Amino acid sequence: MRTLYTPRLIVSLASLASLAALAVATAPIAVADELTGSVSGSVGTPDVSPVDNLPSTFDLQAHRGGRGEHTEESRAAFDHALDLGVTTLELDVHLSKDGVPVVWHDASVQADKCTGEYVGQDVHDLTWEQLQTLNCSRALPDYPEAVHDPDNRMLQLADVFDIAARDPQVHFNIETKIEAENPERSAPAQDYVDAILDAAEDAGTTDRIAVQSFDWSSLPLVRERAPQVPLIALWDGTTWNADSPYLGPVDYDEVGGDVIAAAQQLGVEVLSPDYGYEDPTTFIDRAHAAGFRVVPWTVNETADMEEYLAAGADGIITDYPTRLKGVLEERGIAFRI
Repeated sequence: MRTLYTPRLIVSLASLASLAALAVATAPIAVADELTGSVSGSVGTPDVSPVDNLPSTFDLQAHRGGRGEHTEESRAAFDHALDLGVTTLELDVHLSKDGVPVVWHDASVQADKCTGEYVGQDVHDLTWEQLQTLNCSRALPDYPEAVHDPDNRMLQLADVFDIAARDPQVHFNIETKIEAENPERSAPAQDYVDAILDAAEDAGTTDRIAVQSFDWSSLPLVRERAPQVPLIALWDGTTWNADSPYLGPVDYDEVGGDVIAAAQQLGVEVLSPDYGYEDPTTFIDRAHAAGFRVVPWTVNETADMEEYLAAGADGIITDYPTRLKGVLEERGIAFRI
């Protein structure tokens, strides 16, 4: 996800009855296929709807493995999230110069995260062997309580699947980190899609992955190759606008600036807004009526978690999975089968 600081819209909590109902109503998308065009049983594909491959409970997602608790997207972070029993590991993928799907958020190797010869260079300009020489264990001041491995190295997607092999129920929410504003800084969208799906097929996890992106051009490519994989539309105020290069096949003016209409045109199953960008209750009600699930990012404060739970969110992406787990357990909301 992007690190953005948009103003949070303040809304009152819904009734306790609405919150209690969430525990038994976590999949309000029975008509999603008809509305989004995601038709199961396509010619030459398994007769599986992408909806069938989404979690059947509330979706507790550990953002970058839970960067508020461990070094982001590290082996330790993913291990800790698995120990907690999160529903989903959320992670980012860039492609290296030699086509390896690298689990890394930023287009470049940032000096505030890593040390080594290649700091400041783009991930896409470096080979996997070069990236492995970097030590990426620097503490981030915004996450002072995070535990840091002093010798953390970048992972590739296959590593994450290997780490998670001990939990056959955990899901994976994988973001294609395509630099639509500066396309020379990342690989073509098709290369991302092929690298991610190849790794998932090799690991036998295709039925537990979803692909998300701010760059909506990559999502139809996933649907074309793997119709059973759920698609997630990410957006915020910088990507959802008439001049945005991120919208792929969607015409902002044609849908009247309505992101839900855009999502119907795009053919996704899940909407994932910046948590402060939309009014939770109004937006979630509209999204559910249109057949979508809603999983906002990145929700870190207890009050904001409670706000989205009361509004009927189907999941939450957070840097603090331990905190969200506690909130869910206090309310008796299941996040694992």
